[in-house]
Amino acid sequence: MAAVRCSPVVPTLLLAICAAASAADQELTHLHFYFHEVDAGAPNATVVNVASLHRNASTFGDLNVFDNALREGPDPASRLIGRAQGVAAHASLDESGGLTAIAFSFSDYGEYSGSTLATLGHLTVSGPSERSIVGGTGRLRFARGYMTSRLLSSTATSIVVVFDMYFTLAH
Repeated sequence: MAAVRCSPVVPTLLLAICAAASAADQELTHLHFYFHEVDAGAPNATVVNVASLHRNASTFGDLNVFDNALREGPDPASRLIGRAQGVAAHASLDESGGLTAIAFSFSDYGEYSGSTLATLGHLTVSGPSERSIVGGTGRLRFARGYMTSRLLSSTATSIVVVFDMYFTLAH
């Protein structure tokens, strides 16, 4: 009896079709909220510069840590839904942006209360930014997707940034 040989292309093609079908079955989740930051030096500051080279008045090489409020709306008195805790490295020679690693921790955000999202990516100073969602915990475990952010308002001591997150969860 002769053995039937199967081309390696067939199993690879079947695997690709199954993966595409699985990805299409996943529901895209959208979260929308506001990040409120109070600059260092102001009462109740939520961001601190922990390293600075102070060369030629450049911020290149500076490192900031932050623990900012996440709110339902742009008003600082709107409902607190969580915290954004992370690190921002001024990693752009032309000072157009930097690298951020942020853990979004939700304390009062419906079914996502007690869950977190982890993000990483390049922050653009001059306009909207898009960064990766690389994971999560709790109800957001295995989250994968992206987030967009843009500066909504700025004063001498604070900023408000609007965030939109789009992700899927592994089943």
